[in-house]
This record gives sequence, structure tokens and C-alpha cells, in this order.
Amino acid sequence: MNNKRSFWVTIARLLEWNDRDKALLLAALMAPMMGSYLAWLYVTAHFTDFGHTFFSVPGVVLAQQIFLGNVLGWVLLLIWGGLLRWRDRDCAIYPTVTIQFFGFGFVALGYVIGLYNPMLGLVLVGGPLTGFALFGIPRVAINFTLCLLLLFVIVSLSISGKIEYAPLFKADPVTKHYQSSYWILSVVGASVPFVTTMFVFTLVLLGRLQFREAQMHARAVTDALTGLSNRRALFEQLEYEMARARRTGNALSVCLLDLDYFKKINDSHGHAAGDAVLCAVADLLRENLRDTDRIGRIGGEEFLLVLPDTDRAGARSVIERCQQSFRAHRVAVAGLSAPLRFSASFGIACLEPDDELEETVLVARADEALYLAKHQGRDCIAFWEAAQSSPLPEGA
Repeated sequence: MNNKRSFWVTIARLLEWNDRDKALLLAALMAPMMGSYLAWLYVTAHFTDFGHTFFSVPGVVLAQQIFLGNVLGWVLLLIWGGLLRWRDRDCAIYPTVTIQFFGFGFVALGYVIGLYNPMLGLVLVGGPLTGFALFGIPRVAINFTLCLLLLFVIVSLSISGKIEYAPLFKADPVTKHYQSSYWILSVVGASVPFVTTMFVFTLVLLGRLQFREAQMHARAVTDALTGLSNRRALFEQLEYEMARARRTGNALSVCLLDLDYFKKINDSHGHAAGDAVLCAVADLLRENLRDTDRIGRIGGEEFLLVLPDTDRAGARSVIERCQQSFRAHRVAVAGLSAPLRFSASFGIACLEPDDELEETVLVARADEALYLAKHQGRDCIAFWEAAQSSPLPEGA
């Protein structure tokens, strides 16, 4: 089960593969596909009424050479890529040769069966789009341009009568008055593997691109160490909650907390110990706050809590619960004989119903309250008071 999951995870990370492995995968898919086309040609030419009726003998010989050349080419590319991977060597020319062989191989097939074949159209559309995503634009664009020029030359020579159009056929199996069901089913059957492969590639590539976009967005709004919202994201959330509080008339409180003597932890035990404490704080805050509350790390050891629908009494209850959990918690750090203890100081500001202020002002009020909490002995809670020139500690 784990091996299956690992396989699909590896496939899902296709964009992260190196060009050698991408080209090797393409060869692994194309070799059996071309083998099936060669088998179809042999069976149709020698064992069906359709082949006897519509195929020309010289055309069959030419088609067999082209089909066999495609099969052998892809097998050789598969062996070459396998050896490179086995020896853990990279080779810039290998993916380039693979891309060129893909394009020119299908042009050769298109020439022998007819350039108006719908499968060639699928290749001309699906091949470059998938190639751009896998190998980048320059190499694929060069191959696509060269193949189009070659197709133009073949069409021009066919129109002028210098070469035969669709030399495999001595009669057209699809006309205005007659459509060969065998040929139509053969074209559809030959197209299914290619279309399916392109479809799966497209799903994988789109899924991976969406995953990368989600990752980039998460990195832009998330603190890498704790997994909490970062300063930018939290201030956006605070702006939203303040607007909602004014609209609904509900209470809103914010709390700024700062770990006490955190620099001493870093200096005495190292940054790994400090990081462990920060992660423990983040976990404890998640455990003690509601899903609707917003938590973010906005500085080195500073955390900001946004508490929607929470008045002064509710904020005090929530923060006291966090404070008690900090006091009771111990952080085990590798290499230390005893677990670390820590505490924090808390500054709280409440949004009044008639307050028309920006989120930065509300946070500044919480910062003023935090300043007083630090000077009241740390490990305590202080509220910002509008009637005072400085905030008062809770209970004063």
C-alpha cells in the first residue's frame, strides 16, 4: 500500500523531475505505443480485407520501415535514458534528442498515413502543450517550428505531385459516399492511448501547479516556524473582524503577548531551544482558543490574538486560561537535563462600539498594555484603559 502511494506521489511531482527522467518517462510511454501501431499495421496488411482493399504493397513496405524505425528509436532512447539514470548521470542532449524524435517521428507517421488524419491534429495540439509544461518553451518551440516547416514542405510536395500523398493507401477509406468502419475504429483506437496519456499528464500538471500555488500562498501568509498566521495575514484578518464588529455591534478584543526572558532562553540554551518554546506556545494557543479566534506570530517572540465576539470579561477568561497553560507546560529539549519553563506577559485592548480607528491603533493600544504588564513584574495581564494616561493592570 505504501509502495503504491509512494509511486503516485512520485508521479504527482512530475514537474519537479529533472529533464532526463521526464524524457525517460516519455520514452517508456512511447515505445509500447509505437509497438502497438506496428502490430496493427502488420495484422491489418496481412490478415484483413481492409488491408487487401485499401493498402498498397509499396506503401506497406514504407510504412513498416517508418513504424519499425519509430519503435526502435524509442527503445534505444529508453535504454539510453535507463543507463543514464542507473549511473546517476545527467546528459543535456538526451532530452533534446527525445523531444526532436517525438516530433519528427509523428511527422513521418503522418506522411505515410496522410496529413489530414485526426490523430496528427491531436499530436500537434497536445504534444506541444504538454511539452511546454514538462521541458520548458525553448526546446519544444524549436521542435514544433521545425515540424511545422517539414509538414509545409511535405504538403507542398504532395500538392505539386512530386511525392505521393498518404503512400500507405491505394484508395481512400473515407469518402463522401463510403466510410470504412474498420479504419474509423482503428483511428479512434490509435488515438485513445495518446489522448489518455495527454489527459493524465494534463491532470497531473494542473494538480501540481495548483498545489504549488497553494504552497506559495501558504508561505505568503504563514509563519514558517509555528504554522500560525504571519503579521501580514493577521492584520488582514483583524481588519475584517473590526469591520464585522462595527457592522454587527458585537464585541472584539485583541491581545498582544510577549514571552518573558526569551532572549535568556536563546542565549543560555541555543536557538533550537528557543524555537521549541515558540512552537509550544503556538500549540498551547491553538488548544486554548476557539476555531473562530485568530492567532499569529508577528515578531520574534510576540504573538497577536484576535478574539471576535469577546468582551473584556471574556478576554480576561481566555487569556487567564492561556496563562495557566503556559505556567504548567514544560518543553523538553534534546541535550538539556531538565525541561524548560516559560511565561508570557499579556496586553489586551477592547474595541468599543463607537470606536472609529484603524487596526494598527487597536494593536498599538494592546502594545501599551503589554508594556505595563512587563513593568508590573511580567507573567501578568494588563488592559488598555481609555480614561487613563497609561493602562492599568487587570484588577487595579
